Amino acid sequence: MAKSGSTHAHGNADVVTQIITMTLNPEYEQEFLDFAAYFAEKVHANEPGTLLYALTKHPTEPHTYLWVERYRDEEAEQAHSEAPYFSEAICKMQDPAWWAKPGDVLTLTQVVPQ
Repeated sequence: MAKSGSTHAHGNADVVTQIITMTLNPEYEQEFLDFAAYFAEKVHANEPGTLLYALTKHPTEPHTYLWVERYRDEEAEQAHSEAPYFSEAICKMQDPAWWAKPGDVLTLTQVVPQ
């Protein structure tokens, strides 16, 4: 199997996957969703190393969303976190009024396929 630089649709061991769970205060939910749509559009337009960047709704927890993010490799993930619109997002998301509880980041390592 090919490693770094692989164009295999399912990625390889270099792929970085993150799942970020965010639970919002209901009164800020629409503002968050509007900003998330804007932010995802920036990611999709400017980050060729981002394989997947999607916001999903938790099936049982109210007001809870999960970002599912897949990056080609650590370099692509680093480029994401250094983008100017990422700084804007961090500033926006530091508003404690938005959050019902602290967010949670889960970083996964792909083992199959390699």
